[in-house]
Amino acid sequence: MYRGLSCLLAGALALACGSAQAEVKIGFASPLSGDYALTGGRNRIAVELAVRRINEAGGVLGEPVALLAADDACGLERAVEAAHRLVAAGVVMVVGHMCSHSSLLAAGVYETADVLMISPFSTHPRLTEEGRRNVFRLNGRDDQQGRLAGDFLARNWPGDAIAILHDGSTYGEGLASQTRRSLRAHGVREALYDRYPPGALDHSALAARLEAARIDVLYIGGYGPDAARILRAVSARGDDLQLVGGDGLGMDEFWTIAGRIAEGTLFSARPSPSALPAAVGLLAEFRTRGLGARSGGVAAYAAVEAWSQAAERAGSVKLPAVADMLRRGRFATVLGAIAFDGNGDLAGASWQWQRWSGGSSRPLREPGPGATSAAADRPGAPVIP
Repeated sequence: MYRGLSCLLAGALALACGSAQAEVKIGFASPLSGDYALTGGRNRIAVELAVRRINEAGGVLGEPVALLAADDACGLERAVEAAHRLVAAGVVMVVGHMCSHSSLLAAGVYETADVLMISPFSTHPRLTEEGRRNVFRLNGRDDQQGRLAGDFLARNWPGDAIAILHDGSTYGEGLASQTRRSLRAHGVREALYDRYPPGALDHSALAARLEAARIDVLYIGGYGPDAARILRAVSARGDDLQLVGGDGLGMDEFWTIAGRIAEGTLFSARPSPSALPAAVGLLAEFRTRGLGARSGGVAAYAAVEAWSQAAERAGSVKLPAVADMLRRGRFATVLGAIAFDGNGDLAGASWQWQRWSGGSSRPLREPGPGATSAAADRPGAPVIP
């Protein structure tokens, strides 16, 4: 029954192998090649584990679940192609996509085909504001994340030179714009606001600009690999600016590329589930599979849990019934009890500051009024417990 979980093809689409009985097909869409393959692979493993556990418990509505995976390479045309392949294969639900621009394009393909979409990753507000009945988000939004970032920068570095950079993507530019708007609402203006070319390997010219502008704090709206390469270029010039960013800097690829120079980088992320009893077993399974102590992938697992519970309660895997149940119910997952609002956003979604250290990350504690710390480089700078 479970052979399909380990035989994903190397191409854009991988079908679960051989089963003679009826089955419920679900999809997973994510970058499985290219710069973000490490993160995509981690999330694929999480979805495989969720499907395995569901099948061990008897499947969904008495039928086994088969997983189909599609590589969208975090692209535009590739995302549409991946969505069409999954639809043609007969999936009833898709976990994905990761990149916001990929999700926005694929969402319409799934809606037309009556396929449910739950993205544990995409944060652009428009994903759930377009009014699609089939779209759900298991993460916070960038309007929230941007406000958090602007507040954080203004509070901790009000007199320092702050630069805000983005990669021009739907996610990166949107988050950077929200952050700048929030920062200026506090009366603090950035010293530099600009775009960098995504995928570039040489950022030496950008690093020189940052040094010439005497930037103290750099906020990046973009994905981990680019941020890591920018940080390496900055470090090569001997610059010790503080790097801050959105959840894109929480990708495994960020530390893999940047290494020890990423120590102390701050980024916003979903609250860590490491202290949740429901997540302990899954995180232990991650460690046995060589994925380390980080919690990336937990939300992908939770997406499968929420879908399966909604289908069981609805007595159907069809879109209208399951989507209605997702909007009305609460579901027990590895992220704890979750619910969705009428737009499909995660109810009560929030963001938490985390700090990279030793190849892993942990929540950041900011000092209260009047608090001091020998570890703080500047008055009011965040400290780690």
